[in-house]
Amino acid sequence: MPYTSRITYPPSQRGSVFILAIVILTVILILGASLIERAQTTVYRASVENRAVKAFHLAEAGIHKSIWELNQPNGWLTYAGESAVELPGGFVDVSITPAPAQRSLYTTHVTVLATGYLPGPGGGMRYPATIRAITYKEPRYFTYAVFGQDEVIIGNGTVELYTDSYDSDDGDYDPGTATEDADIGTNSTDLDAIWVKPLGEVNGDIFVGADAVSPDLCVDNMGTVTGDILALDNPVLLPSVVIPSGLIELGDVWLDNTQQLVLNEGAYHMTDLDLFGSAKVVCNGKVVIFLDQSTDGATPDVRIGGNGIVNSSQIPTNLVLYCSNDVVSIEISGNGAFYGGIYAPNANIVLNAGDVFGSLIGLTVTLNGVNSAVHYDTALRDNISPYAFMRSWEVL
Repeated sequence: MPYTSRITYPPSQRGSVFILAIVILTVILILGASLIERAQTTVYRASVENRAVKAFHLAEAGIHKSIWELNQPNGWLTYAGESAVELPGGFVDVSITPAPAQRSLYTTHVTVLATGYLPGPGGGMRYPATIRAITYKEPRYFTYAVFGQDEVIIGNGTVELYTDSYDSDDGDYDPGTATEDADIGTNSTDLDAIWVKPLGEVNGDIFVGADAVSPDLCVDNMGTVTGDILALDNPVLLPSVVIPSGLIELGDVWLDNTQQLVLNEGAYHMTDLDLFGSAKVVCNGKVVIFLDQSTDGATPDVRIGGNGIVNSSQIPTNLVLYCSNDVVSIEISGNGAFYGGIYAPNANIVLNAGDVFGSLIGLTVTLNGVNSAVHYDTALRDNISPYAFMRSWEVL
């Protein structure tokens, strides 16, 4: 019969193997528990992060909703924010300062706080995320084809010069369909505060200072006025321009010969603007330019010569120049037409050449260019609701 050998271990060794197995099993259990706990923590953190991201997007949606509300008719003056607005996945609270009672058409900035959150027990907030945004309003001050705080002069008595109107929302300017809505005005009640010289023509009404007893005496009309001569119900406010922060800084802009500056859609700050020779500034999209004092002290402060400022869209509402009170003189003598609005409440504006499709607002306005005209774009006036857009934002 075959012989079988069996290895036997003494009892002490068998106990050691058992203990080792127990230790190994314990280590495995501890590692497993640790991995399970880590996995649970990772899942929890991912869940929290997901909810926090969702709350952030809810807050972001609240910011965009507030801008939409501010851009509704009269929204800039009335929208006060809202609470517990239900959106897909949660809610948002929106508050705006200053309150509507402290705002006016000349309020240029409001602060929007939007808090997005998920519903919690008893209606509480879970995972709230708050965004603060500074919303800027582009002023709409172009309610006249031409307005001079102190004086307006139409023509020089030797060449034809006129104002008429159209609506760029309906298409390009067409002299065959131009309308008689190109009103001009002044706050002055002085004798001959508005001159319409021979060969000058105003296709619209003329408005003079609110306190004028005899409005006709404020107008020296030696040309043609198709509308009425009236006194304003109230003075037209020409608030000072405050240069906002966050603009694209360009400093002094001096262009000569064939130099060209291209501005894509955005808001810019210049401390001087001089165009000569065949130089030009080309604006693509919606461009807003803020101007303040020239550093070299040259006069006039703004000279638009050369090929001028080219608005590639030829839509006047896409180009606006706002000048602070230290801009006291603007001369337009460029070869090309200017499509846009110029608001310079303390400047003497002189149109020496070319046509303006838009509006000119200044301290005084003189139109004396050869065969020049101001074709007022009523879209600048009819878009009464301010255009609000987000200037800056931060997560709190």
